[in-house]
Parts: sequence; structure tokens; C-alpha cells
Amino acid sequence: MSPWWIVCRKELRETLRDRRTLLMMIVVPVLLYPVLLIVSEQLLLFGMRQLEADPAAVAVMGTAPPELLDLIRESESIRLVEFAGEPEAAIRSNSVSAVAIVGASGGPEDTRDVTLLFDATSDRSQRGHRALSNVIGNWGDALLAQRLESEGLPTSFATPVAMADSSIARPEEVGGYTLGRLLPLLLVVMTLLGTFYPAIDLAAGEKERGTLETLLTAPVPPRAIVAGKFVTVAIIGVVVAGLNLGSMILIFQTGMLQFAGAVGLEVSIPIASIGIIFLTLVPLAVLFGAIFLGLAVRSTSFKEAQNALTPVSMLVVIPAMLPIFPGIEFGPLLAITPVAGVSFFFRDLMTGDAGFFTGALVLGSTAAYAAAALVFAVRAFGDERILFGGAEQPVPQDAPSWIERIRLRGRGAGVPRPDQALAFVVFVALLYFYGGFQLQIRLGMGGLLAAEWTLLLLPAVLFVWLGGFDVRETLSLRRPNHRALAGAVLLIAGATPAAWLIGWLQSHVIPIPWEFLEGLEELVTAESLPKLAWLLLVLAVTPAICEETVFRGVLLGGTRSMEPWRVVLLNGIIFGVFHLSFETVIQFLPTASLGIVIAWAVWRTGSIWVGMIMHLLNNATIVVLASSPGLRESFSNPEAPPPLWLLPFAAIALFTGFRLMNALPTRSET
Repeated sequence: MSPWWIVCRKELRETLRDRRTLLMMIVVPVLLYPVLLIVSEQLLLFGMRQLEADPAAVAVMGTAPPELLDLIRESESIRLVEFAGEPEAAIRSNSVSAVAIVGASGGPEDTRDVTLLFDATSDRSQRGHRALSNVIGNWGDALLAQRLESEGLPTSFATPVAMADSSIARPEEVGGYTLGRLLPLLLVVMTLLGTFYPAIDLAAGEKERGTLETLLTAPVPPRAIVAGKFVTVAIIGVVVAGLNLGSMILIFQTGMLQFAGAVGLEVSIPIASIGIIFLTLVPLAVLFGAIFLGLAVRSTSFKEAQNALTPVSMLVVIPAMLPIFPGIEFGPLLAITPVAGVSFFFRDLMTGDAGFFTGALVLGSTAAYAAAALVFAVRAFGDERILFGGAEQPVPQDAPSWIERIRLRGRGAGVPRPDQALAFVVFVALLYFYGGFQLQIRLGMGGLLAAEWTLLLLPAVLFVWLGGFDVRETLSLRRPNHRALAGAVLLIAGATPAAWLIGWLQSHVIPIPWEFLEGLEELVTAESLPKLAWLLLVLAVTPAICEETVFRGVLLGGTRSMEPWRVVLLNGIIFGVFHLSFETVIQFLPTASLGIVIAWAVWRTGSIWVGMIMHLLNNATIVVLASSPGLRESFSNPEAPPPLWLLPFAAIALFTGFRLMNALPTRSET
């Protein structure tokens, strides 16, 4: 018997003895879902019957004609009442549900103005509003018929076009579409929860109980231990997701819900689609299990692991929710997006629109992500510093406080710790978000200039000075040589078209808002030489100095102790997040990719001047292109790809720039 299977059997046996696990695996999906859905449906139907049990109380004010009052009295859904006082007070006190205020008529052919007062936050008031609106609409139709008859015109004269809706979707297709909006999210979340707690218990839980060390001393290879724990978590995740899927499908397929039939929905998913959905849940459970296991083993207690894994699980929910939002087309790029591709694939399977190509992309990419996550988990279990508590370096007890640092400023206290640098960037981002936005609203371009200098550069300088950090080391104030400058120019010459290409590819997944592009074009376009100089100062020179001081200065200087790839990746991601806007998220990927390239260049050369030059050249290129009519025409269509002839030159420039940078001596060598 294989060692990993021995470990897996041991973990499964212990897990199944846990009542909480059995509750989540069996009781919740098999018993609780039917009860919750049926009870919810009955409560919904009961509430609707309660609302419709008695006629809604309505009132009429103004100069209402007798025929309107007669129509209201004849209606079975509303009853006419009288009240004293203001209509708003009567509606809020539930004396009436809606009030019609009828204006005076100036003549037999004038339009009668009618205002309907109701409370949009009250179900009863909304029902009264709908019923009263229907009666007034019927009254209007009767008046129109009388006027047409008096003029000797047929009733068809007022309706030159008769339009009717007729959907080609069958009831079962509508049911699949409706179910496809909700069920994928539930399946992803339940698969996540199925692996969440077992992963914590089998890693951090064992460390906390002190049983992990005993297991590692057993005559079993470490890889077999990881494989056994991983298979256990994955099996539990698949079983939980499968039971949830089976329970929900059984409820809908057997027609237990009366409400679906009442609204004309037929929920029926093909057996083949159900099988493919379950097959797709396997790599998804593997992905979640490996990620959670690799993260949980880095924690020292069950509670600490919960705190670490909860933000990750919340991030998973965001891409899983994408099928709920209308207008997002499922294509190849979304198919290879983690979690989002699975959620969209589930939706298409339920509606019968799933394609073989996109399905293969979803399965293949999810399997690849799962394999990468498994490598991540194996490395965590193979690191003794993580397993036995030596991964974290505690802060020295005699480390100087901030007050002492201020007192000792100028004495070269080193560079900030990663947590200090990250905390500073978060503080500056919040300061810029709230203060900078108001400055730009009030002062326009001048406000943008003021925000960069006062809310980015000034806090960075004060942080380094008051913290007593070494200015040269923290801000990477190293003079670059000619090779470094040439490499920087080549890198940004290749990275800028690459960022354009990323933005264009992204537009196939996330639509580009035209109003945002029009506003951006107007912002960066100069009609005269003085305006061009002003835009270059505000949009190129200023960000190159201020933003680089924060991101490639304080942030990169404070995180240099981390692994290089983490430093560069983290720097680029935070730089991209900083440039998100209210209008759209399309700036994130292109900006983050540029931030990664610039961060690598500054890390490799140890010079922030390299980053400033690259930032300046990128922004100045955009301003010049937007301000030149001929060039702007070539680059103005966001739906068209960037000029393809640029891409070979961009690739050559990137390759050459990387070669030049790699040939430079590192900071330790100099």
C-alpha cells in the first residue's frame, strides 16, 4: 500500500470522526438545502398572499371626475378611503397605501395631470401604487376612446403600431438561464468551504495540537505526507461540492418548488451537463485545497490560519460572481481566468450553450493552476522553518520606537521594515484618494499637480526623515551608469507597446467605457506648445518624481529584504491598484505590468533615477501621441489592436534592455 494512501486513510478517518465536518458534508447539503428552499418558498408565497388578501387602501385628492372614482370603487384590488391631514403622513402611517392627486382640467381636450404618491420602501404601498396606476391607466384609455369617437375616428387611430413581445427561449432554457445566475456561485462557494476547514485542521490544527511533528517523524516520505493530506482535502472538497450539487439539482429537477412553475419556469439540466459540472469541480477542489493547505501550514494556530485564509476566500467570491452581472461575454480570456472561467462554464452548461473549446480551456487552465498550487503546498511542507516555527523573524525587543527614531534622525537607521513600508503606502493611498480627489474636482489640473506634490512626495520625504531611515538606501538614490540608462530607455520602449497590447486584449473581457476614454483624451490633449509643456509637467514630470518616490522609493526600499520576484510583483500590483478609478478597472493590468518592469529595473540597478526616467518617457509618449493629430488618429480606436509593426521592435527592445540590465553588477557586488 502506498505511503500517501496510508496518510490519506488516516486523515480521512480522523476527519470523518469530527461532527462539524459531517455536518458540513452531509447534513447541510442533503437536509438543510431542501428545508431552506421549501421554507423560503412557502414564506414568499405566504407573503404574496398576505399582500393580496385585502384590497389596498388608496385615496384621491384634487379634482377627480366621477368616472375615475367609479372605476376605483369597481376595482377588486383597491378600495377608496378618506383621510385627514397630509398625504405623506397618511402613507407613512399606513392609513393609505397610495394617493392620486388629480389636477384640474382646463378643457375637454386638455391633458389631466395625475401625481401618484407612494412609499417605495413599503411592499404594501408598492402594491397599492401598481393597482391604482392600472385603474388610472384604464381611465385614460376610456377618455381617449371617447375623444376619438367624438371626432369620428377609429380607436386604431391612436395606436399606429401594435407591438408584442415573443421570446424564442423555451421555458426550460429560461429556467436554466435563471438557475445559471445563482447556482455557479453557490457551487464555487461550497467547494471552497468544503476545503477551507479541513485544510486548516490538517495543517495549522495539527501544528497547534503538536501532532504534526510526530507525523513527520514517522517512516513516511515527506512528499507522501503532503500528498496524503492534499488528497484528503481534495476528496472532502469534491464530496461536499458533489452533495451540494446533487441536492440542489434534485430539488429543481423534481419540481418541488411551486414558485418556479407559477412564474413559468422549467428548471431541467441535462444529465451530461451535470456530469461535466461534477468533473470540473475536481480540479477546482484540488486548486482550493492546495492553496489553503499551503497557506494554513504557514500559520501556527487554527485561529491564525482562519485569519489568513478568510481574505483569500473572499477574493475567490469576486470572480465567481461575474456571471451574475449582465453584459459580460464568456470568451477565451475569461475561460483561463481562475475561478471566473469555471463559474461561467457552469452557467453555460446549465443553459445548454457550453462550447467544447471554452470548456477545454476551463478544464486545462484550472488543472494547471491546481498543479501550481500543489507545488506551492509541497514547498511549504518541505520548509523546516515553516513547519517548526522559524519562518518569521520577530521584531527585536530593543528596536527603537518612532519617537526615538525622530530623536535619532539623520544617523542612518537603515531602511523601513516591509510592514512599515506597506503601512505607509496604504496611508498615502487613502490620503490621496480622499484629499487628491477633492483637489482635482476643485482645481482641475492644478489640483492634480498639488495632490502629487503635497499628498505623495511630501509624506514620503517626511516618512524617511522623521523615521530616521537612511535616505540613500531607502530611496535608492544611486547614480546610474550609461549602461543602466540605455537599458531603461530600451525597456520602456518595449514595455509601453506591450502595455497597449495588454489593454487591447483586456477590452475583449472588460468593455472600455467610451465616456472615460473621451474624458481621458481631452485631459491629455494639447492644442498649443504652452499647453503641451504644461501637460508634460503635470502628467509626465510630476508623476515620475512623486509616484516613483513612493512606490520605487519607500515601498521598494522597505521590501528589499523579501525575495526579488515578490518585491517586483508586489510593487507592480500595488502600483496598478493605486491607479484604479471610479469609472473603470481597465487601467489596472496595463499599469501593473508597467509597474513590474519599472520595479525590476530599479531593483536591478539600485537607482530610482532609472524608474523616474522610464515613468517620464511612458507618460510623455502618451501626451505627445494624444496631442499630435496625425498620431492620435492612428492610436485613437481602442477596439483596434496597437500597430502590429511595433510589436517586433518592442520585443527586441525588451530583450535588449533586459540583457543590458542583467549584465550590471548587483548592489552587493558594488
